[in-house]
Amino acid sequence: MMTNTNDILTTLKNGVRKITFNRPQKKNALNKQMYLKLIDLLNGDAKKDDVIITIITGNGDFYSSGNDFSEASNETGLATVKNLVQAFIDYPKPIIAVVNGPAIGIAATSAALCDVIYCSDKAYFQTPFVKLAICAEGASSYLFPRLLGRSKASELLLLGEKLSAQEAYNFGFVSKVIPHEEIQTFTDSLYKYGSLPLNSVKVIKHLIMINLKNTLSDCNKREMLSLVECLKSDEFSQAFMNYFSKSKL
Repeated sequence: MMTNTNDILTTLKNGVRKITFNRPQKKNALNKQMYLKLIDLLNGDAKKDDVIITIITGNGDFYSSGNDFSEASNETGLATVKNLVQAFIDYPKPIIAVVNGPAIGIAATSAALCDVIYCSDKAYFQTPFVKLAICAEGASSYLFPRLLGRSKASELLLLGEKLSAQEAYNFGFVSKVIPHEEIQTFTDSLYKYGSLPLNSVKVIKHLIMINLKNTLSDCNKREMLSLVECLKSDEFSQAFMNYFSKSKL
């Protein structure tokens, strides 16, 4: 069964929910409608016994280029971002990110909230927050140093450098790098996990997350408060204008 929800495609087959970012003409940038749909899917599927595993991937050359800033640069938008991050944190079953191309900003940070990340050899991860005069989100100010070590995390979060697919594997950020031409076949192979015992995977995930969940939730709240302050700054206004003037060239 496939449901076309405009910019997000969803399927549910043999216990596996597949969510596909489907805005390739915009490099799968997330608009508010996509945020709300993702929140509804994750919060709804959390209560459904026929969903065992969730796969998130992208259609086209990008996994996602992150926020559509024309729609997300206000406090109402930030509340939606916060709710999506919390939905990832609270999700009681395994989420597998199949990163088929570049993952930027919220796409990179939300991927880190998934239980398993696989990526194409053409993928990279980037969080250009400082370039936009904003701050870390997606609980990345805690998760990235934990996963990558402080130096590499700071290179991403403070300097905006890219983390290549091979680097991501070397640092343990992703579980496996897949040749790009094999990414669809590999994704299809993940459907075998839809037959896993539901109670067992929920119990194990609970045990993994029990000491982490509150920390990530607190981090999400702190980051959003800091982001509100960043968006009020003259630095952000100037960076935002520079960003859009360059994007129109």
